[in-house]
Amino acid sequence: MNLSSRILAWAIGFGLLGAVLAVGSKNMIVDLDLFHEMALYRQMENEGQMPTSDAFAYTPTIEPVVHHEWATGAVLYFVTVKSGWGSTGLIVLKYILTFFVCVGCFVYARRRGASLAVFAVLAPFALNLGGWMAFNNIRAQLFTLCFLILLFFLLDQDRRGKRWWIAAWLPIFVVWANMHGGVVSGMGILGVYCFARLIEAWSETKSIGMTLQRVWHLIAVGMATLLLLNLNPYGWDYTPYLVRAVRMKRPLILEWQPIWEIRLPIIYGFSVLIALYGIWCRGKESLFESLALVLTAYLAAKHYRHGSLYAVTWACFVPPMIQASGVGLSIEGLFRKYRPQIAVVGIAIGLVAIGFAINVKFWKLQVPTDDTYSKLNDVIYPAGAVDYLREQNFQGNLFVPFSTGAFVEWNLYPNVKVSFDSRYEVAYPPAALEENNEFYNAGENWRDTLAKYDTHAILVPQARRLAEELEKNDGELASEIGWKCIYRDRGHSLYVPVQRAEELPYVDRSHETIVGVFP
Repeated sequence: MNLSSRILAWAIGFGLLGAVLAVGSKNMIVDLDLFHEMALYRQMENEGQMPTSDAFAYTPTIEPVVHHEWATGAVLYFVTVKSGWGSTGLIVLKYILTFFVCVGCFVYARRRGASLAVFAVLAPFALNLGGWMAFNNIRAQLFTLCFLILLFFLLDQDRRGKRWWIAAWLPIFVVWANMHGGVVSGMGILGVYCFARLIEAWSETKSIGMTLQRVWHLIAVGMATLLLLNLNPYGWDYTPYLVRAVRMKRPLILEWQPIWEIRLPIIYGFSVLIALYGIWCRGKESLFESLALVLTAYLAAKHYRHGSLYAVTWACFVPPMIQASGVGLSIEGLFRKYRPQIAVVGIAIGLVAIGFAINVKFWKLQVPTDDTYSKLNDVIYPAGAVDYLREQNFQGNLFVPFSTGAFVEWNLYPNVKVSFDSRYEVAYPPAALEENNEFYNAGENWRDTLAKYDTHAILVPQARRLAEELEKNDGELASEIGWKCIYRDRGHSLYVPVQRAEELPYVDRSHETIVGVFP
């Protein structure tokens, strides 16, 4: 059976796009950071200026508060609230950005010489490395991946001797810097490119003058980029914040752990071996690509959240490196020899992937309110408790865990202020997370933490040890410390001081299914 190259390409493309849809729909839970980003923009719109002092917390906060994702909040607010599209707007934006990243990697790799066959074989590594972290609903990091793709294309123009890319890069950089702190990765890639071009120029000319003549425009772009980093609502305070954030250790945040401790160590290891093989084959001809792969592989090894940066870099650079190698030629030979079989596999993968996406309802956002939705306790939202407080017109200070503070401030501010939220280093002292974590784990000093602040109510996740302690012996410990439960469902409980409990009715929704909605 003779199968045309065009039909084979369509079959492979169908499989790849289906796989992207499946990976993109694997996590349909609304991302927790989205809420504090949109809450900030709503506050800015109401006040007519960017606030630099925190308004959401009643506990000590940093001054000034530099929120590096404020522009992401603005985009998400317009797409969901201002537009009136709500969750539909968020889903549409998520898939536009997701396919932009994945198709961008494909187009770039093809532009640099990778064939469809080689890219198709290698792409699953990148999807598995970066898909889980990257394609959430929506993280600011997804915008960083889009900007990273654009940067690769712009630097490719420079390699071809064109300079118009500079006029495009500078405004793109300003937007990037206001949307996500991942702009640091862009600066790093730009620095690596400048270094590679400098080495290449020196190797060819052996002349300092001629070397500088070839790279002076890159040096100028680098200096301009550093200056433009301060073009934001926070001015010169932005750079010190970024330096502090980059250097800060986050041992209690899962995504900041090494990739081999969290997820996919075998796939990561294989990807590194393949990249090293590609560097060995094309290293001298692809110095920039080699250095960029080493840099992003190191970042991914150090912190799982950077796996998506490595995945995008890997998908763009490794397939072209492998193309002319013995492995690349073997892949090409197999694809020519087994065209019908590979076409069937491509279509089968696409159908299975689309079936998976339909099964998880890729068009529907989830706002989980108990572990019926998810076993991940850090993504269970207190929708029922928030509804209760809203119905009771509650005003006061609510002690909350790291993962739910932003959800509360989005829904209840200004009537309710929180103790903590997922802004973390943006707004709170470094020790705040440790204190919050110890409190909800009923650590040795949890009672001291409760007495330390002017707390009017406590939100307690049922999955945390504190809930078990407070509910032991029919709430004997809660009564002992002068607190009483006023609300309970399968996800969370609410406690208030005994004297205030007389004003608030007790509601038990443990046997109900709480439906969380967005926005």
